[in-house]
Amino acid sequence: MTRKAAKAKRKPRRWGRIFLGVLLAGLIFAGGVGGWLYLQWRSLPSVTALRHWTPSVPLRIYDKNGNLLATVGPELHDRVTLNNTPLQLGNAFVAAENKYFWSHNPLYFPVDYPSILRAAWVDLTHLAPAQGASTITEQVARNFYLSPKKTITRKVREILLAYKLAMHLNRREILTLYLNKIYFGYGAYGVGAAARVYYGVAADQLTLPQMAMLAAMPAAPNYYNPLTHPKLARWRRDYVIKRMLVDGYINSTEAARAAAAPLTATYHTQGNNTAPYVAKWITKWLVSRFGAGRTFREGLKVYTTINARLQKAADRSVAIGLENYAMGQDSLDPQQYRGPIAHLNAQQLKQALAGARPPQLPNTNPINLRWGIVLSVKPNAVKVDMENTQTVTLQGKGLSWAQQAGGPHWPLKRGDLIWMRRYVDPGKPPSTVAWHTALWKTPQGARPWQLAQVPKVQGALVSMNNSTGAIDALVGGFSYALSHYDRALYAYRQPGSAFKPFVYAAALDGPELLASGKTDYLTQVSLIPNTPLSIKLPNGKVYKPTNYDMTFTKQPIPVWKDLADSKNVPSVRILMHVGIPYAIRYATHFGFPKSQLPPVPSLVLGAADVTPLQMTRGYAVFSNGGFLPHPYFVTKVVNDKGQSLSLKGCALCVVDNPPPHVITSGVAYLLTTMMQRVISEGTGVAARSLGHHLAGKTGTTNDQKNAWFVGYGRHVVTTVWVGQDNNKPMVKWAAGAREALPIWIHYMHAALVGVPSLPFFRPPGIVQASVNPKTGTLSDSGGQVFDFLSGFLPPAQSPLASGSTLAPSTTTTIPASVTTSAPSPQPFLQQYSNGLLSGGVK
Repeated sequence: MTRKAAKAKRKPRRWGRIFLGVLLAGLIFAGGVGGWLYLQWRSLPSVTALRHWTPSVPLRIYDKNGNLLATVGPELHDRVTLNNTPLQLGNAFVAAENKYFWSHNPLYFPVDYPSILRAAWVDLTHLAPAQGASTITEQVARNFYLSPKKTITRKVREILLAYKLAMHLNRREILTLYLNKIYFGYGAYGVGAAARVYYGVAADQLTLPQMAMLAAMPAAPNYYNPLTHPKLARWRRDYVIKRMLVDGYINSTEAARAAAAPLTATYHTQGNNTAPYVAKWITKWLVSRFGAGRTFREGLKVYTTINARLQKAADRSVAIGLENYAMGQDSLDPQQYRGPIAHLNAQQLKQALAGARPPQLPNTNPINLRWGIVLSVKPNAVKVDMENTQTVTLQGKGLSWAQQAGGPHWPLKRGDLIWMRRYVDPGKPPSTVAWHTALWKTPQGARPWQLAQVPKVQGALVSMNNSTGAIDALVGGFSYALSHYDRALYAYRQPGSAFKPFVYAAALDGPELLASGKTDYLTQVSLIPNTPLSIKLPNGKVYKPTNYDMTFTKQPIPVWKDLADSKNVPSVRILMHVGIPYAIRYATHFGFPKSQLPPVPSLVLGAADVTPLQMTRGYAVFSNGGFLPHPYFVTKVVNDKGQSLSLKGCALCVVDNPPPHVITSGVAYLLTTMMQRVISEGTGVAARSLGHHLAGKTGTTNDQKNAWFVGYGRHVVTTVWVGQDNNKPMVKWAAGAREALPIWIHYMHAALVGVPSLPFFRPPGIVQASVNPKTGTLSDSGGQVFDFLSGFLPPAQSPLASGSTLAPSTTTTIPASVTTSAPSPQPFLQQYSNGLLSGGVK
């Protein structure tokens, strides 16, 4: 055999061995892959339970009439089925995500292999996972069982799970799972929640363009979000509409109409964004009681006493009142325009004008404000793009306050981001009106937009049924969007003269005074000197109280007028007359813990640190005839099965125990008649505009740090507080009658709608007698008629003898046995730590 022939013979053998080697390696590789796939298949979870899967249901909070106030939870769900949603909704998602979803071709269902090969080629050319190719079935597998991490192992398991899903579930079940699980941004999981978040409607109320917009988002919920990237979102929506036309789900006319429709998406909170401070307290209590998982995912429902109509009125009243103050609309002290929220650079301005919400803004607007971008500025007109919805021009009344106030940031310029509100007539009263209380007005008809600014001062409002303790409305600050801190429950502040009624009640309660060892008592007509007073304290210091207007009078003033005109020096004399320890003990009847009541002469002037809720509860005792109610806004908590849960440990939940009777009905009535005079002729005279039988008291602290008004009718008691979070003075002439009273009046306009104007109930044990107003003694004829406790009438002659504690002496002394050291001060922003209502209701 020649060498050439032998070589030719060996060549086929060599190739044969190579072929056998490659075949063997391929078999080994295939066996390994097959074994690996088998192990992956065996390790897959069971999918049969998905047939009974229900999404996590967030916490829902309702008002007294069953209206939804808020939905709270990290994931918002609203379950839908294909039976209760429009047919086109499912079609829109199929057209956008998986056009072969209904196909029976194994190349396309449950896995689309041509798309996988195409995506693999793109990934290979980019040397990175640049494109996905998951069908709806695969997305369900990934969303329920796998992580979003892009790896080969995850993709293989996704494909295997898709086959497993197709084996156990039909396509309608798979599509239903998909529609309820996908994420749409803003915490919305599932198309039902997305419909409510972006359009404020149920899924079965969506229009075709809205369905297409939602179907466009799952591919990239942040990128194609109509709230943050409207141009991209519209392009993607129109692509979905085109796909629906091509796939035969809609005709050309429907497609043209849908593509021509504007984007209508706006952010809707789950609920009416009503009572957010109440919702925050309820949420914190539930988490402490049941844990976060149960609170946010198991469908708990909380029913409250909040009246949604009154809550909205309270929010608006506080907001407008504080805005007016910040704009110098109802203050005796001028204010300056502090400038725009921010100035947008060229790129930010371009994005904002394209529809993106500027990042300098909070997630939601303050209740009464809208944002805008300055487009151009003329001497007396500013053109503004308002929230990408319309172009408005600020001029005249819309700018006058800022033009007059001036400031370092006036005038505005293009690119400025500003706050605006609808024009409010400041309603400044004539200079002859007592206390210059301004009552703003809402003009009828179309109102222009007005430049506004966020106030530096804060406010709080609590409105409560005076007999049951059920809270109708609670506002914890100017805007929950800007500050979650609840000042209604946790801001401990000095109440000023609003605390006086508690000490005056102690002085007029003749039976308890005598039972406590006192030898005399006061009446409404007792005359109190309004002359300078010095009090020597046990530590050697001298306390000299002064009146708000820094004046005195030679003539003594009757008790009722002391209260009506809020005179300080006579009030301190009354406290010293009954004694500080007795006054403190008496004040605890109204729910104030003794630890909050400093044993000092200025106690009657509001030296204590109290919350708006505590003041509301205390005044309820006067308005309901002497009973101390338990304040609450939670009436019931039920689980997803409708079973009521225990309210154990809930400080602001309803209780079964009847309220205790803490002062006599007669004393409560006498104080009510005195506080009616505060409104009829005293510091609260502006409230006469309400035309109801009302009583109340203003309060202003030293250096104008706090302004209060607490008042009530037959059934409702409301407290308003205004002040700064840092406890610094507001302005020189800030007062309860100017800063707090207007807010109270405008809220009470809403609270008294449909309520008959009934006089306060006059209890048994009240008698009337004629009094000489000049002497404060009984008069046989020609005097004024006042109410008194039976058996505790004024004396027949003046009690102001030289030895009396109410004699017009210039100096008095506190016995050394009486301590005048104040208790440990409460911080003016009291945070809750261990307790949910630290220092609160007790």
